[in-house]
Amino acid sequence: MHMDNLKFRRQFLLTTLPITTLEAWNHQSFGQHTLYSHPDLKTYTVKGEKATVLLLGHVLDPKNASRTETDILTTIADNPIPKHIAETLYGLSGRFVLMVKTAERILFFNYACGLRSFFYAEDQGKIQLASQPLLLKLAVGDMVAKGEQYHSFFESDYGKNSKENWFPSGTSLYEHVYHLVPNHYLDSNTLEQQRYWPNEAHAINDYKSSLDKFTSLLQSILVVGTKKHSLALGVTAGFDSRIILSACKPVKNDMQFYTLKYRDMTNASRDISVPAKLNKIMHFNHQVMDCQIPVDKEFAKIYEQNSDMAHLDDWGFIAYGISQNLKEGSVAIKGSCSETGKCYFYRSGKHPEINSGADMLAYNPNWKGIPFIEKRMHDWFNEINDPKANFGYPILDLFHWEVSTGSWQTQNQLEWDIVHDTFTPFNNRELLDIMLRIDPKYRSKPNNYQLYRDTIHKLWPEVLSQPVNPPSAKEWAKTVVKATLAKLGVEKYNH
Repeated sequence: MHMDNLKFRRQFLLTTLPITTLEAWNHQSFGQHTLYSHPDLKTYTVKGEKATVLLLGHVLDPKNASRTETDILTTIADNPIPKHIAETLYGLSGRFVLMVKTAERILFFNYACGLRSFFYAEDQGKIQLASQPLLLKLAVGDMVAKGEQYHSFFESDYGKNSKENWFPSGTSLYEHVYHLVPNHYLDSNTLEQQRYWPNEAHAINDYKSSLDKFTSLLQSILVVGTKKHSLALGVTAGFDSRIILSACKPVKNDMQFYTLKYRDMTNASRDISVPAKLNKIMHFNHQVMDCQIPVDKEFAKIYEQNSDMAHLDDWGFIAYGISQNLKEGSVAIKGSCSETGKCYFYRSGKHPEINSGADMLAYNPNWKGIPFIEKRMHDWFNEINDPKANFGYPILDLFHWEVSTGSWQTQNQLEWDIVHDTFTPFNNRELLDIMLRIDPKYRSKPNNYQLYRDTIHKLWPEVLSQPVNPPSAKEWAKTVVKATLAKLGVEKYNH
């Protein structure tokens, strides 16, 4: 790993201004703009009669392994209207930003959960955009300055004390800098974000046929993914990595598998011990990566400079451990986005009534008292509460998808671009749509996430030979005490 290659690794800037500090990067014209892209960020361009289409990142068609990036972009260039673009993207997998330039405008899309983010600002009537605000600052200068929003966030108890602090998608730490929300595209003419999904009425589909579609598509994503990338899966004791592991059975010999040992984990921790036991049974070439080692000072300095939200004392420490263990060129698989289909914010499977942005804020009470976040949550709720916007989809599922995953996980993947690119199987709109059209009783906690268990049984039953998230000794003791007190008629156990 060469330190001189790590600054803003896999990031980009699209600007109307010359940026001399990025001359060593790849750069190409895009209308009146110039795209500067880090050498490790893949880019693809197709020029058609109706549009020029530019893709930053990676994309694949899980139903057609031979379909190339050029094939996909050509389909878009031939018919560059938003509805057709949305239809083309629906079943694809990847992590990318898409730019479609016609004679009249430029349309900007991120994909599904928005895991390759971009931020934008208008400067003297021209749009400038980048993967994150510190790069955008090279084009817009003081528009990326520490003002009221920045200070209200980092001076809050949440901003100061949370190791994984984040704010909702669609906003930023700066008054005139914005972030593209998943399921929306940005129009350069209006500088307004337009929702393009959901686009048809939500309905609950038959469970058995949905399970078959879900299982087949998930495995196809992994199988085709191994043809495109050198994939490495992080395995834990939880459901998200476990279900992906089950889908890897046909290609396990072409992959790497690992577990991260970080924070205060020991060899007895369930996220270390369970994958080790699974490996003894299933033989999937597994290693434990030590992410508790001291961080190189130069790496730490670059890590902090790569993002205005850099979580060095947590994600950064983990990233350094990964850099010392993961084979260069590997693309790491993450189980993220899966939680969107698991009724994350209503684990009982029964969706509560939500009447206001204040109700939404209750799902992250740490945000209370931070004005720009409160405003953003009210604005998002007012948009999504319109039946013409939500099409009957559960609001809390869309909240997890757009507001949570589209910001928190996007930031994590941005920061970890310093050590690897990322492939997220659940970052597939069709796969998530199949899940959200399954009765919540099959995808929530009371039925022990039956969708996940049924999928694993179909794909690789041995994956469940070890329990999912087994309780620690402390958790087990607490459960026993609660049960004992309940039998004795004690209604509340205070600990």
